[in-house]
Amino acid sequence: MKRRAGFTLLEVLVALAVLAIAMSAIIHAATQSIQGVTILREQTIASWAALNQVNQLLLDPKPWPDEGSQSGKAELAGRTWRWKARFAKTGDPDLRRVEVTVRSAENAPELSKLLAFKAVPPEKPPPKKPLDPNNPSPSVPLKEKSAS
Repeated sequence: MKRRAGFTLLEVLVALAVLAIAMSAIIHAATQSIQGVTILREQTIASWAALNQVNQLLLDPKPWPDEGSQSGKAELAGRTWRWKARFAKTGDPDLRRVEVTVRSAENAPELSKLLAFKAVPPEKPPPKKPLDPNNPSPSVPLKEKSAS
């Protein structure tokens, strides 16, 4: 009996099984990578939303409450984000703390958390210092005298 050159049915089936296992691993790795990118994108945009909210709170001229919370919605990157700000006292009586958390939906997991601090404004402005007679305008630098 002559031997033919080529593959047997068993060899072809084994090769197909190995190829199927390899392709399955490649598809699984690609899916994990896409999911990771999506999560990182959401966390990045949520951190921007938290930073925007902290900046709005810092720019607000009203003093922060001693304790309590505020919540709201923010539009960013074509989506609505839910934020919550929790105010708290600190060890310093003239300093307040806020913790801003951002979620993609009402009961969704927290995507970003940001802490900030703000000083309590003084009740009365500090006393003005008398002007130095040699320098009547401290905000304007003196011109150097030219040698003539």
